[in-house]
Amino acid sequence: MKVVETNFFSCRELEELSKPLSPDLAVLQLSHGSLQGRLRVFRWGTLRINLLESNQRLFLSGTRSPEPWTVAVPLNDQTADDPYQAQGIAMPWTGLMGYNTQLKDFDLRIPPGSRVCTIVLNKEQLKAHHQLQSGGALTVDRWQSTNQLELEGLSGQQLRKQLEVFIEEDGECSDPTTPDQLMGMIIKCFENTKAQTMGSNKREERHTAAIELLHWCSNHPRASITVDALCEELYQSRTSIFKGCKEHFSCTPLELQRTIRLDRVRHLLRQPAERQRLGLKGIQEIARHFGFQSQSHFAKRYQQHFGAKPRITAIEPDPESA
Repeated sequence: MKVVETNFFSCRELEELSKPLSPDLAVLQLSHGSLQGRLRVFRWGTLRINLLESNQRLFLSGTRSPEPWTVAVPLNDQTADDPYQAQGIAMPWTGLMGYNTQLKDFDLRIPPGSRVCTIVLNKEQLKAHHQLQSGGALTVDRWQSTNQLELEGLSGQQLRKQLEVFIEEDGECSDPTTPDQLMGMIIKCFENTKAQTMGSNKREERHTAAIELLHWCSNHPRASITVDALCEELYQSRTSIFKGCKEHFSCTPLELQRTIRLDRVRHLLRQPAERQRLGLKGIQEIARHFGFQSQSHFAKRYQQHFGAKPRITAIEPDPESA
C-alpha cells in the first residue's frame, strides 16, 4: 500500500519530507541544474519500501536508527564514471548497499537519474526471515563485515524485477506471501558465493571532516563564519576540511556553504507560506536573509547552479491566503 508520494524541488524539501525516516538527514546537490525528484513510500506486509528518484547528483548523510535494518537497491544501472557511493566507497557493479548492521550513520552519493529503492525491516523480523529461508553463516557475516554486495546471477535479476513490478502496480499486492518471497530473494543474493563484496572501512579523518561540515552548514545556513572558526567549531584541521570537501563534494568549504544557501533560497522561493511566516516579501529579501548582500552576485550564482533565474523558480502566494 502506498502511503506517501511527493515531488521535491530542493534539498531542503527532501530533508523535510524525510524527517519521519531520517530526522537529521542532510542533502547536498552536487550537479548543476534544476532539481526535480520524487519520494514514494510503501507499506508491504512487514516491510517498508522507499523509492527515491532524482534528476541531479545528490549526497545524503544522516544517523541510522538502531532498530530497523535497511538495504538500498539501485533500480537503474550505473555508469563507470559516475557510480553510486556508500560510506565514501564507489560501488563497482550493480548491487546492494547500506546494509551493514554495525554502522551508526550513513552517507550515500547517487548519480543523476537515480532510482534508489530502500527496504526497511525490523531486525527481529530480519532474523526470522533468515531462519525461514534457511540462511547460513555467510549471510550473517556479510551483514556484519561488508556494506556492498554484487547482484550476481538470477537471484539479483529477480529481486530488481520484483521491486519494479511492485512499484509499477503502485504498491498494490493481493498476495500476502509476496513480502516473504522478496526477503527470500534478498537472502539468496547474500548466500551467493560468486557475488563480490566491498567492506565498510573506517572513515579517514578528511571524510569525517567533510560529513561534519556538511551537517554544520546545513544546520546553520545563515551563519557567517570563517574557515578557521569552522575548524575550531568542528575540532578538525584545515587540511582535513579542505581535502574532505574536495574529495567528496568537489568544492571548497565556503563553496559548500554557498551551495547550501542557494538551495535554501530556492526552497523559500517555492514556499509562499513559509516566506510569509518569515516576513520575506521578495527575492532580494530572501537572498539577504541567507547572506547574499549583492543582488547581482546572487543572481549570477543562482543561475550558474540551477540553470534558471530566481524569478523563474518563485511561486507567488495565493491572494486568498494572504
